[in-house]
Amino acid sequence: MGVRMAPVMPDRRGEILAPWHDDGVTAPGEGAYGARRRCQGAHTIRCVDVLSGRTAPVRLAPAVRGPSAGAMCGQCTEAIGAQMAASSEGHSRLRRIGAATAGVALLVSGALVAGGLPGAATSAPQQVIAGVARAGSSPLPASRVVLYVGGSAGTVRLGAAWTGADGRFRIRYPRPRGIGILYVIASGTSHPAGAAVQLLGVAGTVQRPARAVTLNELTTVGAAYALDQFAAGARIGGKSPGLENAAATAANLVNPRTGRYGAVVASAPNGSATRTLRTFADLADIVGGCTRGGPGTCARLFAAARPPDGRPPATTLEAVLDIARNPVHNAARIFGLPKASDYGPRLSVAPTAWVLSLIYTAGGFNGPGRMAFDSLGNVWVTNNFQPPYPSTIAGLGLISLGPTGVPINGSPVTGGGLQGAWWGIAIDQHNRIWTANYTGADPADFTSPSFIGGDTVSEFNDAGIPVSPTGSTNGGLRAPQGVAVDRQGNVWIANHVGNSVTEYPHGNPAAAKVFTSPTLKLPFAIAIDARGNKWIDDNAISASVGGVTRIDASGDVHPAIHGRGLISPQGMAVDQLGNVWVANLGSNSVTEINANGTINARSPIRARSLIGPWSVAVDGNGNIWVASFLGETVTELCGANRTSCPPGVRTGAVISPTARGFNNGGLEHLTAVQIDESGNVWVANNWTTLSPPSGGNGLVEFIGMAAPVRTPLIGPPQRP
Repeated sequence: MGVRMAPVMPDRRGEILAPWHDDGVTAPGEGAYGARRRCQGAHTIRCVDVLSGRTAPVRLAPAVRGPSAGAMCGQCTEAIGAQMAASSEGHSRLRRIGAATAGVALLVSGALVAGGLPGAATSAPQQVIAGVARAGSSPLPASRVVLYVGGSAGTVRLGAAWTGADGRFRIRYPRPRGIGILYVIASGTSHPAGAAVQLLGVAGTVQRPARAVTLNELTTVGAAYALDQFAAGARIGGKSPGLENAAATAANLVNPRTGRYGAVVASAPNGSATRTLRTFADLADIVGGCTRGGPGTCARLFAAARPPDGRPPATTLEAVLDIARNPVHNAARIFGLPKASDYGPRLSVAPTAWVLSLIYTAGGFNGPGRMAFDSLGNVWVTNNFQPPYPSTIAGLGLISLGPTGVPINGSPVTGGGLQGAWWGIAIDQHNRIWTANYTGADPADFTSPSFIGGDTVSEFNDAGIPVSPTGSTNGGLRAPQGVAVDRQGNVWIANHVGNSVTEYPHGNPAAAKVFTSPTLKLPFAIAIDARGNKWIDDNAISASVGGVTRIDASGDVHPAIHGRGLISPQGMAVDQLGNVWVANLGSNSVTEINANGTINARSPIRARSLIGPWSVAVDGNGNIWVASFLGETVTELCGANRTSCPPGVRTGAVISPTARGFNNGGLEHLTAVQIDESGNVWVANNWTTLSPPSGGNGLVEFIGMAAPVRTPLIGPPQRP
């Protein structure tokens, strides 16, 4: 603003002129207290409205001596914040928009500088959001609270206020247009932690704004983890629907209105059944060690949270984001930091990684095989068996969940010839859901020599309504498993017992084509690269053999690829560079096949946490996620693009905890892993026990763990 700033000093009447700035940022070298000063006696702060000349006096009690802008005259700044909050209704023309980051009043030519809020039209209809900022159970006074709207175009500030002595604030703002989320950030305080404190809370969406919000350590951790993939410090924005779905997921962790635990994380099948609630509470109390402490505890937090290749955070919000993005780094050191005692229950030992995961079991689950996401972020899941658990009768339902795990479309969806869909599911460009009915009505066990399986594929629209009453039988379907859709809208189906692959050109069963080869035996999964190559793994569920067959864009079937760990290959995924990553159930490994069809020399890739791996997914950065069936583990590997991996980590190396991967409990025998547009990693609990076989229960979501992927997934993963 080009104004000269000077320390607050009493005038001849014993009063202090306390003007406020519109951006809250001081010019370099100005506005900060370099010398120790004392607020002596009882002074009055007088805010001056330059438009009317009216003043708003605030009488202050004596304050203690302090060494800097953040610590000096703490009672003065607390009273300033209280006056700002208390007078927001009665002094509508008094502009009190921001102070220096430390929350200390500054003299600017003896008058208040008025300013506007960027992106806010004064003629627009006004709305109000009220709230409270707390450090644990204590109010957070003299904190600058800013309301933002974030969306695909970036972030715009809508309004600002100061918290009073009770931590409360009230912001009047013009309602924005378009699509986006609203969020609130409280920065600084008169508490000893000063400018290190920064709290975050979700305040609804543009369409459904919240009227009240609480900011504390729980809301900061919950919102930061959910919005991790969209945040750059205080700037939060991104494309729809991933951003809105991420904000909604935050409410599963913490109630944005009350600042207490969300119903999902606090109750079964989560709650005391997993470590997530305790991990969440511990991390919030570690943040509280700073907000309730002082510069020393904050410095220790920032040093421990510092990324392996970056600068240390400067605020509590930045620290939480850094921990969420590097959950394994310094995990034990972070656990040993000073903690507040505001939240619980607590962990008894240090976690191997600071991850938050949730289990979803509502909707009719019994043996979920694989999931797929539509363009809205809704989750569609095959169900091996017919509920209730532990029935092993062929499943007749398709699970349909909203992005936050809530059943929709009357889940489970039935009809359309759906019967015994195990692993095969894909969603096309029109949000049509295709499922492969592996067992069908065949009464024989799938391990029996007499098993022939089902002979249909079912198709549903995005409302869960079957497209045909009995499904499609075209194309010689026999015990179909993997399903994939290419960029031209062609649907590809692997016939596990039929030793063939069926194509429905542009999703038209009547035009079905069948592909066979002497080496195409017991095909299971299909992955399609950007050039239109179809990669199909052979001899799945075999103890000694396995391979991968390629059907190129012209329809030629190439000889199978063998060796380097390819034993009972199950799930596959193609990365952005055209490499194919294969999970080998039979060799406890992952095989990387180069885009040209040769096996990469680093294969087979082995790790302690790869124990009977079944499924593979590639995130938006190219990192590899593997779900293990036998070991009940989730492993992250560095992909071919090493720029998104920790420093010094090579392609194929493990990023997750080496022994057991990412695991907060609740994991069963996993057959699928997929990534949504919010960056959440989802895995399917397929079986609970292997002998006797019993269907698994639900999906597990690791919140904000991966780079988002555009959905529905067609071809190599793309960033939204």
